[in-house]
Parts: sequence; structure tokens; C-alpha cells
Amino acid sequence: MKTPLRLVLCFIALVASARGGDVVVSAAASLKDVLTELAPLCQKQTGVAFTTNLAASGVLAQQIKSGAPADIFISADDATMDSLDKAGLLQPGSRAKLLGNALVIVVPVANTRKYDKPDFVGGADIKHLAIGDPKTVPAGRYATAYLDKLKLSAAVKDKLVPLDNVRTVLAAVAAGNAEAGIVYSTDAAIEKKVRVAWTVPVADGPAINYPIAIVKNSSAPAAAAKVREFLLSDAARAVFARYGFILPEKTVAPAPAPAASSAK
Repeated sequence: MKTPLRLVLCFIALVASARGGDVVVSAAASLKDVLTELAPLCQKQTGVAFTTNLAASGVLAQQIKSGAPADIFISADDATMDSLDKAGLLQPGSRAKLLGNALVIVVPVANTRKYDKPDFVGGADIKHLAIGDPKTVPAGRYATAYLDKLKLSAAVKDKLVPLDNVRTVLAAVAAGNAEAGIVYSTDAAIEKKVRVAWTVPVADGPAINYPIAIVKNSSAPAAAAKVREFLLSDAARAVFARYGFILPEKTVAPAPAPAASSAK
């Protein structure tokens, strides 16, 4: 699904007027809370401030392809990052594994029923199952892959409510507008109006990876490299772990120094 040009142009104007000297980190919506905590820590440790542009990964990728200002991109899946890589829009050598996550099925906290299998989503008491829109939201693609694996796709086909990002899915369940939703475990942990009815074992679910990379046309590639290095640092990893993200093995080399031609 393409982002309307009018919305992209509006976004470009807003970011250009608001960013000042900050590095712009375009990141998956599921990273909202942890990046909010990390931003001042990054500035304290590196002297570089960053602001976030949060949305579904597919929407962010389309913004970058359309020329929207961005210095760092953090996707909630490899496929979306691959699309920018193939388009030549990433700084070579800057891509790295940042985080992992796991899926959970959440229900409103008022629903106290015990579920011992994930196939309860196909039952009569679940009339609306909220997921991220698989066209643009990696969490939605992970959810549909899991439902396919369980052979539940047919049972939930008419119940699916695709929404624009994973936080919107969480809000729909919290408000009681959907009897269940599939989100990341890190999202469920920050919403008191939902409870986890089923945790997808990491071994049984799709591999969830959040890659990070510097955008090739960054207007501040040196500053972006410092932010990337900070987000991959032990200090940042400790915060990510506290929010429940899965940490990959730390085998990341520093990003290469950007060539002068990479800046606008």
C-alpha cells in the first residue's frame, strides 16, 4: 500500500521545520517507549540528540523512498529493510541486528478466562481479532504467518481487523473494540488494560528481527553514526532488555565512516 504523496510531502515539511540539528530516527511504532527513554541518555553520552518518527515499518520505508528526511531507520522486520537496501538507500556497511521480540495474544483485562491453547482465537467468543495490517505492518505479517502455521487462518478469516500499526492494535483491545489481538510481548507489557492470554514460544513463532541502518542520504551521517553506535552499545542494550526486547549476540562492527558524497 503506497503512502499518498500529499501525506509524504506534509511529513517532509513538518520534519524539515522541526528537526533542527537533531538526528531523525525513523523507527517501528513498537519502539516508542524505549526510544523515548534512550533519547536523553544518548545525548548525554554522545552529545548528539535524536528525534523519532514512529509508524508502521512499511509506511516509514515508503517515506524514505519518497525523499522524506531520515538519518537512521529501524524496521521491525528484515524484508522492509531489504527493500531499502535493494533500492540503494542505505549506507553500505551500516546495517546491523539491533533487537528481537516475541508475539503474544492479548485480551481485555476484564476477560479472566484461562486459555491453554492459541486456537481460542477461532472460537465463538472472539468476534474481532485485531492485527497489524500485513501490507505495511511487520507484526501483522508475523501474526498471519503464525496463524497459518497453526492452520487457523480459515477460522479467523472473517474476524481479522487489520490496523495501521501494532500500537493501534493494542489500543483496540484495551478499549474493548476487539476481543483479542496479536502484538509483541513488549507492547503488552506497557498496557494495563490488556492481559496476555497466550505467549507464542520463540521457537514456535516467526523469527522477529529489528535491523538498524543509516540512511544513505542522511544530512548528518557522522552524527547518525554516533547514534547508531549508542543504540548498539551495552548501555542501550540494558535498557532494551528492561523493556523485554530480545538481544542478539553482540558481534557488530562499527559503521564505516561515511564518504563526503553521502551527505546532501
